[in-house]
Amino acid sequence: MSCTAPPTGSGFLATTLNNLDCQAQTIGGGGYQALAASGSPLSFALTALLAIFVAVIGIRFLTGRPLGLDEWVASALKVGFVLALTASWPAYRTAVYDVVLKGPAEISASIGQASALPGSDGGLAARLQGVDNGIMALVVAGSGRLDASSRVPQGAVAPPMADDTALGWGKTLFVASIISSFGLLRLAGGLFLALAPLFAGFLLFDATRFLFFGWLRSLIAVAIGSIGLAIVLGVQLAIIEPWLSQVLAYRAARIATLSAPFELLALTLAFSLIMLGMFALVLRIAFASAVVTKVQAVIERAAQGFPSEAAVGRSTNTAANDNLSERTRAQEIAQVMKQTLDREGKGASGLTSNGGMPDRASLIGSAQRATGTNNPVPLGRSYPAPSRRVGNQALKRKPAS
Repeated sequence: MSCTAPPTGSGFLATTLNNLDCQAQTIGGGGYQALAASGSPLSFALTALLAIFVAVIGIRFLTGRPLGLDEWVASALKVGFVLALTASWPAYRTAVYDVVLKGPAEISASIGQASALPGSDGGLAARLQGVDNGIMALVVAGSGRLDASSRVPQGAVAPPMADDTALGWGKTLFVASIISSFGLLRLAGGLFLALAPLFAGFLLFDATRFLFFGWLRSLIAVAIGSIGLAIVLGVQLAIIEPWLSQVLAYRAARIATLSAPFELLALTLAFSLIMLGMFALVLRIAFASAVVTKVQAVIERAAQGFPSEAAVGRSTNTAANDNLSERTRAQEIAQVMKQTLDREGKGASGLTSNGGMPDRASLIGSAQRATGTNNPVPLGRSYPAPSRRVGNQALKRKPAS
């Protein structure tokens, strides 16, 4: 696929963006087909990895450790997924290639149309080129600071910055930030898509699986970053287009816009920093290893039916507290009984009135009084029985003869 070279002057920004998109698609599609073709060194390496994987399963059978049902299913899914990524370009293009390179544009267009953002109808590059042409027209017209024929509005104050410096840096930041951000995402996506046959084989073994998931996270970061970049550029157009139209209208009417160069520089610099911050957030989400590890652990526990670490910790702590309270209560009872025996057994008068050691009832009663427990009250004996009152008439009444 031949990509159109960007011209100089008008149309430079839009043509450069289209060229970068063309280069990314060429690298992703052509590179994948070259690496996955039969006879390529990477194809031989992938075949060797599959042979080693099958040999490991055979060795387990020979050593008396056959695979379980879940291991059979997992192994079959691994092999099928690897073959789908490396041996079928139509399947790979539908499942991965189009999702990474074309899916973000559709998602951002849906969000942009619902939010009424400029460029969401598919003409983002043309709208950006229009803003670039407007900035160039402002550079030619200037702010009117040194134009004697321009009328300075009342109260207008020129910022402490030369017009040429502010306008030059503003236009440079606008063009460079867009080309660098768009080029980074598109070229990185094309490169990772081309290297799919290499990273797919790492999924087969536990020792190299982290490389495959790193490649997959990179593709996710590229896709999310493309969506975020389209939204940021749409917001930038929504702010800078009406501002630039107003400034150019003032300059056409010979009205000086002393603060316009500084405002242009501030807008372009601010959105350049916003793009950098957005990329940092995307990388943070895609490569948050701690979060991914926790989610994977939770999924594995749920699949195996094991309780979580927090639940195990809570149950362990509760059991330990119960055992500790039981041991403490038993120690208190034993200590009280020992003190009672010592007190009753001191001296020659240590025997009870019946000539023996204290009986079991007295010892248990002492222990209950010391530990704060009382004998349970039988059911129905909590209240005293009502006394029966007999009147004088009843006493005098005699039985009938």
